[in-house]
Amino acid sequence: MSRQTVSRVINNRPDVAPETRQRVLQAVEELNYRPSAVARSMARRRTHLLGLISGDFDDYFFTQVITGAEMEARRQGYFFLIGGTKRDEQADPFYVRLLVEQRVEGILFVRPNTEEDSHKILHEIGETMPVVTTGFAAGEKLSVVDVDNVRGGYQATHHLVQQGHERVGVITGPLRWRSAQDRLAGYRAALEEAGFPFREEWMGEGDWLILSGYEAMCRLLKKRTDITALFAHNDRMALGAIRALREAGRRVPEDVALVGYNDVPFATYNDPPLTTIWQPMREVGELATRLLIELVEDPEAENREVLLNTRLVVRNSCGAQGS
Repeated sequence: MSRQTVSRVINNRPDVAPETRQRVLQAVEELNYRPSAVARSMARRRTHLLGLISGDFDDYFFTQVITGAEMEARRQGYFFLIGGTKRDEQADPFYVRLLVEQRVEGILFVRPNTEEDSHKILHEIGETMPVVTTGFAAGEKLSVVDVDNVRGGYQATHHLVQQGHERVGVITGPLRWRSAQDRLAGYRAALEEAGFPFREEWMGEGDWLILSGYEAMCRLLKKRTDITALFAHNDRMALGAIRALREAGRRVPEDVALVGYNDVPFATYNDPPLTTIWQPMREVGELATRLLIELVEDPEAENREVLLNTRLVVRNSCGAQGS
């Protein structure tokens, strides 16, 4: 067989006689032949490889986004090379250079993103490679897919206000993160709409981890705040807050109603089951990957910013009869 004939069979071209196709496929099976992806990419000047840089593989939000991204990439015939920075932004340039050397065709950042980070990203990559991020960064030439955290913060706080609470405290994520800033903005908007004041002494800051929620709640209790409800910016901090409240002799929801954020798997099985804000995490990854592939395949495609909606999930920690 000529090399051209074998190539047509392997690439499933129609212009090959059935008998010839069968002979080639039999030889492929007997020799356990596998096409070289490197050789194919060199010939076509395409690798169908995408880079993915994540901030934290331990975080449920990030892992779900990555799962959605990886599934969507495979569905479209692409594959991700994945690296984790463990929330260390200084590691980004290393991974960017590594991914560029591997000839990826675009990069997806699944990590919190600030405007300063965006400048660094663009400086490292230039304008030669498509970039999509799941952390909102306004004003940059990046496609962005994120969750409407202002809406989520508003939904959580508004629900507590509707339950009859006027003194609603909040444990935020790290306020250098855009998501924490937006959830706090939603919290303040709901209080303002109800005619209730925002009070600094009712606010504590955490770092998304259970211990930080516990410690932030302990600090709020030491201030002798008279809050009757609490909005925690994620479910893990909510869990820590519940522990601190119980140690102080406060019952949830009888003494302090509570709403979390994320709807992680343990939320349903917590005692009491946790009222929380659901986020479309896998959809974030899927959509971000679709936008990245669109930019890869069409250099003239415009960058876009997309915010996905959240949903309140009512269970018993807020004092309402939930699911």
